[in-house]
Amino acid sequence: MFNLIPKEVRFFDYFEQQSRNIIQAAGLLQELIHTFADARAKAYAIKEVEHAGDQITHEIVKRLNTTFITPLDREDIHDLATRLDDVLDYLEAAAERLVIYRIKEPTSACRAMADVITTQVAAMDRCIRCLRTMDPGFHEHAVEVNRLENRADTLLRETLAAMFEEQNDPIEVIKWKEIYETMEAVTDRCEDVANVIEGIILKMA
Repeated sequence: MFNLIPKEVRFFDYFEQQSRNIIQAAGLLQELIHTFADARAKAYAIKEVEHAGDQITHEIVKRLNTTFITPLDREDIHDLATRLDDVLDYLEAAAERLVIYRIKEPTSACRAMADVITTQVAAMDRCIRCLRTMDPGFHEHAVEVNRLENRADTLLRETLAAMFEEQNDPIEVIKWKEIYETMEAVTDRCEDVANVIEGIILKMA
């Protein structure tokens, strides 16, 4: 049965909750990388957060299918839900690779990338919180998300160049290349989220 009262459908609440999940997962990844104690347990904790995020995504889709009037275009709601889910997926993938590749100790570049991610997801969260009121102040937060994606991209290029020059073990090169690229992909997906929000707010202006 269709629900005709949009205020009963808390899509903004779902988005903000998903953003909190992302912040939690990013914090766990940062802690895992900086301390590297109980890495497997922390990776499992990130997986649990990702599973909770999946439930939110499923709930959003379910609500879309049972709601006649939505506060935003259906396509935008679905797109944003998918993009947020992608961020969590890549955070989980980064943690998983650190464990399954049996990394003995994260590199300084890995720690730097984790710090960029943690800062960026906080900026992304501020973008999401602008969505409820269509706050034009979202732009400064979106610029910060973009700046940090560029920082991660530069860090990736510099790190890979140095590794190809200095690392003689091809297996280690393969492992770390995939880890670095997965972490950088987190920042790409955060930028995707900010871009979707920008499109929504400009459309609603």
